[in-house]
Amino acid sequence: MINISAVKINLDDVLIRLGYSRLRTKLDEKTKTLIAETISLAQKLIKIKTIAAVETISLKENEIFFENGFQISSRGVSKLLNGCFKAYGVAITIGSALEKKRNALISSKETFEALVLDAAGSAAAEETISAVNEEIKREEAKNGCALTKRFSCGYGDWTLENQKNFLDWIGAKNIGISLNSSFLMTPEKSISALIGVKKP
Repeated sequence: MINISAVKINLDDVLIRLGYSRLRTKLDEKTKTLIAETISLAQKLIKIKTIAAVETISLKENEIFFENGFQISSRGVSKLLNGCFKAYGVAITIGSALEKKRNALISSKETFEALVLDAAGSAAAEETISAVNEEIKREEAKNGCALTKRFSCGYGDWTLENQKNFLDWIGAKNIGISLNSSFLMTPEKSISALIGVKKP
């Protein structure tokens, strides 16, 4: 069971997402205060939920077979999981409150605050999936196992259309994640990923 209840939104991550250079950009005090206040608001709005599935896998050419019958057909995923004996599917979300507030700010023409809030939400989601990744890494390291990089639907030949079956396998609906007609996740600030595990 992976349980990440809170993450800290990093100011530098938000600034980078806003297009600022940490070394070259000098912010005036008013802007710095506004950004800090908006990040503080984001911290209050995020409601982190995580879920994971893990199963033994086998590979044959570009097909990956999971113990319970789930299957992935992808050259990219097959390359990722080459040499792996099991794989994790993980999904995280920070909830919908932040994006609702962002949309309200856009409607009231508070565009800069909306941009900062959106950047803070993206940073929080990325920090959450990284924290989940680290927790899995610590657990698997106890057995001397190593992890692959994360890989998500929409990269290479593992297209977004595969997202539905992948999320169903993970059980992402149990943390409130669904897909829209374009196979994008809602709430918007949600991330799913596949991670392979290799024996020592």
